[in-house]
Amino acid sequence: MPKMKKGNRILDVDADRVNAYLKQGYDHVDDTGKIVTRATGGRSVSLQEHNKVLAELEALKGSLSDEKELEEVKKENKSLKSEITKLKKSLDEKKSE
Repeated sequence: MPKMKKGNRILDVDADRVNAYLKQGYDHVDDTGKIVTRATGGRSVSLQEHNKVLAELEALKGSLSDEKELEEVKKENKSLKSEITKLKKSLDEKKSE
């Protein structure tokens, strides 16, 4: 028998009623309380919670651009190292002449 959870309320319902409870804001959970299917309706999110998620999203977007920037710096660093090696070889050849 499926279990449905909303807040601190857990109900055992018939399998054919699961979709109705999902629409009412109940989550389908397993015996350990882990969510199997999230509610599809009947939920509202507070403004504070919404703003918190938006802040996390912006932080993640920022870290993603930081990662791209880091990759570009690594590529530039590699090309500069190879150029330094070439210049050192050229300098060593001139000194040996």
